[in-house]
Amino acid sequence: MRSAVIRGVLAAAVMAGLVAGCSGGGDGKTSGASGSKAPGAGKSDGSGKSDDSKNGDADTGGAKGNPPAKSGGSVGAAGSACKLPVTFGIAAKWEPTTVDIDPDSNDLADLLRQGPVVIRCEVNGKKADSIAFIRAHLEESPAGGSPRKVLEGYVAADEDPKGATYTTFAAGGETATEVVYTTTSKLLEEERKARAFAVGTPDGVVLVSLGGFDSEEPEVLSAYELAKQTLKVN
Repeated sequence: MRSAVIRGVLAAAVMAGLVAGCSGGGDGKTSGASGSKAPGAGKSDGSGKSDDSKNGDADTGGAKGNPPAKSGGSVGAAGSACKLPVTFGIAAKWEPTTVDIDPDSNDLADLLRQGPVVIRCEVNGKKADSIAFIRAHLEESPAGGSPRKVLEGYVAADEDPKGATYTTFAAGGETATEVVYTTTSKLLEEERKARAFAVGTPDGVVLVSLGGFDSEEPEVLSAYELAKQTLKVN
């Protein structure tokens, strides 16, 4: 299994050269009026619990104690920097970039995959002085699975994942699922926390992840929380 750190670094390099970037904070529309409910609805996604006794379930969770960041726009809608089956808010100065490559024809496309999903959009915090990114992944071969099932496949494909805890929250009129877990990099010999959430759409499950060296900084967690709280299926 590839190192998650290597995958993240190389994927960023691949996208820098192969994707069509669109900066400027998204479509210019604020996402605070998206109608999304606050996290913590506590609804079940019906997928059942994992067989791994270390994996927990709860009704609320995520970046607790971190309020959502100030919005700098949104991505996902037609005409925005990344057209997706969902929309979510992006923090001020964070820049979205569409990942526009054919995952079946490019030799490096495998670096953009993790388990059942492939990256289609990256929102980078570089101009906000954060070495971090929020990535939107699409399910490659939608099979009618639940967000929980797709998250489990994503986690299993990471490097030495442990302690995964799954929670549910309301995303507009849908129920989304979030996972928080730890992964240990053999390359850097250190443990880090990883976060992602997913929601079902008519086009398959969309998974949104947080990554980067600054992923546990308060301002980065606030950017992630903004995306989570404004998530809405198109």
